Amino acid sequence: MISRGAGRALAGVLLAAAAVVAACGGGPASGTSQVSFPTVVTLGGCEVCPQINNQSLAVGDNRVSIGLTDRQDNQVLDARVHLRFYDLSGRAPVFLSEAEAQFVPITLAYVDSQNANRETTSGASGVYVAHATFTKAGDWGVQISITRGGKALKPIPYRFTVLEHSSEPEVGEPAPPSQQQTVATAPNIEAIDSSYPPRTAMHEITVADALKTGKPIVLAFATPAFCTSRTCAPVMDTVMDPLYAAYHDQAIFIHIEPYDLGPLRQSNIEEPVRATREWRLQSEPWIFVIGRDRRIAAKFEGPTAKGEVEAVLREVLAAPLPGTPPAGH
Repeated sequence: MISRGAGRALAGVLLAAAAVVAACGGGPASGTSQVSFPTVVTLGGCEVCPQINNQSLAVGDNRVSIGLTDRQDNQVLDARVHLRFYDLSGRAPVFLSEAEAQFVPITLAYVDSQNANRETTSGASGVYVAHATFTKAGDWGVQISITRGGKALKPIPYRFTVLEHSSEPEVGEPAPPSQQQTVATAPNIEAIDSSYPPRTAMHEITVADALKTGKPIVLAFATPAFCTSRTCAPVMDTVMDPLYAAYHDQAIFIHIEPYDLGPLRQSNIEEPVRATREWRLQSEPWIFVIGRDRRIAAKFEGPTAKGEVEAVLREVLAAPLPGTPPAGH
């Protein structure tokens, strides 16, 4: 049982375990051998300060999510961000890859149970997302180049740890066959969905049963009324709902509340439901795309763009059923 706010502390512990170290105003703008990644934590003092938002990063392909804040701790939502990744396991940093980060904007909102269940807007947010492949566990670094208002800021070196395995299921792994409550087994829809109005169509089948159908699955763990980051409701509104409208006849869409809504409503206590524990999640929201082969095709943590999920969904929809011979055979 986790008290409200302590759940975020778990994600914070994981982030700390990733040895997040940033040195504001760091090294040179270019040149592999000249880049240095300090081991001393430097907090504050940045014109723009970065933070990796992932609960963990692991060997393999990762969707790296970076938040930016200014000296007043306000979010920076109007920058261009370029990332250069380095292996720090040797005596000198070894450059391995680079990527232009995509900005994913989101309007913060929540379902206000004290105000006729209205969805209340509470500001704007966003993250900068890029994909990176980490070949081994250990120390890694990213040099973050930020351009804002036409001004290129001094690149910032940022050190972090890559784990052998992520806490949540990894891409390529079989999806856990969770048997969460549905409209057929819950006392009422409000017991398993804090959305308003409830998304009843996303609570009609268990993950276990959906995996048997041979259809792709889009699975969201989100709590629209109780998400501390206030990104759950927007992710459901801007990603799950439009994708369901466009693809519900081709794929199965499932929404799972990550916490038992009874204790959450009554005592503000976050008690993870069984599915949350089975998927080893320690933050929300999450979206997983599962292919016809019952394996995880992609995963998205936190603010997510519809286009990111849709691109993967189209790929798994185009994939043949397992065991189907290639065309022409």
